[in-house]
Order: sequence, then C-alpha cells, then structure tokens
Amino acid sequence: MLAKSGEIAGFDARAWLDRWLTGVVPALGNRRPIDVLNEPDGLEVVRSLLSRAQSGAYS
Repeated sequence: MLAKSGEIAGFDARAWLDRWLTGVVPALGNRRPIDVLNEPDGLEVVRSLLSRAQSGAYS
C-alpha cells in the first residue's frame, strides 16, 4: 500500500499501523481494527476500509 501511495521519507509504517490497529476508528463503528480482525469477515472489512482510504473514499 505504501509503495503504491508513494513513500514518504521518514514515515514509519510499522509505528503508524500499530497505532491505527489499536485506536478507535469511526468508519468501523468506533471499534478498533484489531478487534474487527477477530470477527468472521474482519480481514475483508479492514482491507476494504484501507483500500477506500487509499483511494480517498472515506465512507
């Protein structure tokens, strides 16, 4: 995802992902992505959200 978006010098993708996974995300109904990943279709839900965010569609 980062390679497609263009790498930003000094951007720590791992740190960002750690924070994002454990933070509350409004687009997930104010749930944490790490919790959604434990649900039956959670991987697809999170994958879809990240794809929409990358394209600029924040719905």
